[in-house]
Amino acid sequence: MKTYLDCFPCFMRQALEAARMATDDPNVQREVIDRTAGLLPTIPMNANPVDIGRLVHRVVRDVTGVPDPYAAVKKESNDLVLDLYPELKAKAERSADPLLTAIKIAGEGNIIDFGPNMAVDRDRSVERMVSDSFAHALQEPLDPDGYRTFQRRLADVSEILYLGDNAGEIVCDKILIEELVKRGKKVTFVVRGGPVINDVTVVDARYVGMDEVATVITNGSDAVGTSLSDCSSEFREAFRTAELTLAKGQGNFEGLSDVPGRIFFLFKVKCPVVGRETGARVGTLVLKEQALEKVAK
Repeated sequence: MKTYLDCFPCFMRQALEAARMATDDPNVQREVIDRTAGLLPTIPMNANPVDIGRLVHRVVRDVTGVPDPYAAVKKESNDLVLDLYPELKAKAERSADPLLTAIKIAGEGNIIDFGPNMAVDRDRSVERMVSDSFAHALQEPLDPDGYRTFQRRLADVSEILYLGDNAGEIVCDKILIEELVKRGKKVTFVVRGGPVINDVTVVDARYVGMDEVATVITNGSDAVGTSLSDCSSEFREAFRTAELTLAKGQGNFEGLSDVPGRIFFLFKVKCPVVGRETGARVGTLVLKEQALEKVAK
């Protein structure tokens, strides 16, 4: 996905919010803002938003000296959704279509996102936000054509590369992955190579027991999403040879929407820019097949 002018104020906001997560010192926060403000004019408009976000959050970590500003929030999110796991798992198993329900639960989990401006309402606790979201999860509409296409593609593969997104959300991903495993699919779950915002890392995957149901690997990058140019050669090979890739979250959509491959994107639309790219309104749950046919090299 290309970068829009609308993205630049969002990068400044992300920098300030991450700085506040890292430190209460206003002087350090100001330095983060100044460094970010100096960085953005040097970035060409054809840069991918994922690459820009990576640079912005490296500035935050460099200036504050805090390697993972969102560590406490990630643990809170993981603990919260782990408490909900038995209830959500039972809803999927008891439903008329467990796969569809698991997809909706995994998709709804994508609301736990500290990147986009509207994703996490700072006036509500994470607990209240998640509770409100899952109360409506099963009523969330999902494009029936997109779901039928996913079912057809799924029937033709034995292995799936699943690109994770956020902490907390990863517990919802686990429910979907368990449903895929039940259907005889082998799943490789991909996490970030280093901390960035509240995105999942190996630590989060092990904490929620993802390694018990899937093979867990990292993409080798600390980008907010998937930027192939910044990923490890091992991940790029896994991506190139994947029978089917399920990419969670806006960051993975932003990074891979222009990349050929056998990809389905699953995420909540959280900003007008992505809404324009997908043709879906903000707040919509999207399950979208990659339109580009040629397999990535």
